[in-house]
Amino acid sequence: MKANVGMRYAVAAAVNTYTPYTGITYSTGFVVSEARGANVTWETADGEFRGDDVVLDTEKGVLGYSIEFETTGLRDSVRASLLGETKDNSDVYHITGANPPSVGFGYVKQMRETGSTGIDTTWEVFWYHKLKFSQPNEEARTRERNMDWRVPTIRGTGEGVFLSAAAADPDFVEHKTFSSFSAAQSFLNSLASISSGTST
Repeated sequence: MKANVGMRYAVAAAVNTYTPYTGITYSTGFVVSEARGANVTWETADGEFRGDDVVLDTEKGVLGYSIEFETTGLRDSVRASLLGETKDNSDVYHITGANPPSVGFGYVKQMRETGSTGIDTTWEVFWYHKLKFSQPNEEARTRERNMDWRVPTIRGTGEGVFLSAAAADPDFVEHKTFSSFSAAQSFLNSLASISSGTST
């Protein structure tokens, strides 16, 4: 058994440099918001090679992905960093037609899995190397008798990267499991160029 029972510490960092077959670097990262949920949809090749009336080979490699991340709300500075909004000298933010920046994005999943002595809690870091986010919709409504908490969901489209000269295929995401949240958070901070983490 390995079941997902929680999620926390969503972070991002703007891509600073990316040279194919050499590597990728990031500017100083930041916490996006408290995490509510992420839904990743993988785009895969779906090819069949047939001969003699049977399938001789298939292709199912990853071509890309999209991710929907439900936030607890985005601070102005975080929106600007993720969506490419600009701020003028009067501290007014502007949504323009500019292409959003490429970022790395990651979070920690809390897992329960079968261990040697029973059920263990583990912490799995996921880091998406390069993607661009957009916010597909915005909603505001009056306050009703029963409070309805409205939070934005942002949508990202992933890109493959070649991280080394030996890379035969593009890399989209890396993940690693840890026995403690602090160890997982420290690893994620190192990926996102965050010097010290903030627990959520």
